[in-house]
Amino acid sequence: MELDSLKYVWHNLEVRSAQEPQSEGDILALLQRRSKGPVARMRRNLLGEIILVLVTYVPAILFYLIDFEGRLSGIAWLFGLLLVFLGVYYYRKDRLLKEMQCVSCPIRSNLKLQVSTLKKYTRLYTVSGTIMIPVMTVFAWLIIRWKYPPPPGAALFYQISGISWWQSPLFWISLSAPLTIGIYYVNVWYVNKLYGRHIKKLQDLLAEMETE
Repeated sequence: MELDSLKYVWHNLEVRSAQEPQSEGDILALLQRRSKGPVARMRRNLLGEIILVLVTYVPAILFYLIDFEGRLSGIAWLFGLLLVFLGVYYYRKDRLLKEMQCVSCPIRSNLKLQVSTLKKYTRLYTVSGTIMIPVMTVFAWLIIRWKYPPPPGAALFYQISGISWWQSPLFWISLSAPLTIGIYYVNVWYVNKLYGRHIKKLQDLLAEMETE
């Protein structure tokens, strides 16, 4: 009965049809409709995220490696480490979504666990995507101060007022504070648009299955 219930959920989730496929053409049509299901859409959204991250981070890494005579290459390494973290995150999420597309593999309890794990991934993405702003800002400022220190023996007043605007800690604080708050709300909206509403559909259908 559990396997029948699971098939019922996926049938309602990605097909919403009262007829089972009877021919090769029907099977092809069924596969095309399944591509519009929540899990398939989340996988496409994930691929779009990966492309966006690569397009954004790779030029930034090359910029800090090549420009400034290579003195700010440490910032490039920060972006590189962040890119590795995101790569691991995207790989694990994609693997989870692939497992969720296997109709005959998991039983109902495993599917519920997968949905719960996916929710944890999205929460991690929201929190870490927000925290990384002040963390990256602090490390970037430390690298800049290390590579562009004030003149030896300079007075404290000069160290504060005699540096370039982009070296000033006040500039970085004033930049990171509103940016962190703004990024949090953007992340909440972004994660909900790409994943949250689809996860909600899965949860609703699992709840519907419980009542069957």
